[in-house]
Amino acid sequence: MGMISRYVERLSARLRGRRPGPPAVAADASGLRIGSHVVAWSEVRRLEACKRDAYVGDCLCLAIQTTAGLLLEIDEGSPGWDEAGKAIERFLPGSVPHAEWMLRLIGSPPRRSVTVYPVA
Repeated sequence: MGMISRYVERLSARLRGRRPGPPAVAADASGLRIGSHVVAWSEVRRLEACKRDAYVGDCLCLAIQTTAGLLLEIDEGSPGWDEAGKAIERFLPGSVPHAEWMLRLIGSPPRRSVTVYPVA
């Protein structure tokens, strides 16, 4: 889902009086399922984690870029967030361990990203 599509969806939800929740994420040996999108591990090009300012506290987010150029995002409110983080470490060789990138992310200032994959 592109940025404009997400904006229109959020705007429509506000006009209807409800706000859409974050997409659910599931992970297994074949890849990630984010909402209606399925991304095989071999299709993951880049993972960047960031922390955004929220009304109360911060919101931890993970941007997933695919080899096809698709950009998907999940956040800590997404059902399956923790399981996805553990699966990234398990099924994506060369990624930063889940506990390490989470600690680096929590300790970083808002809007500064942490590269999860690929690691330079």
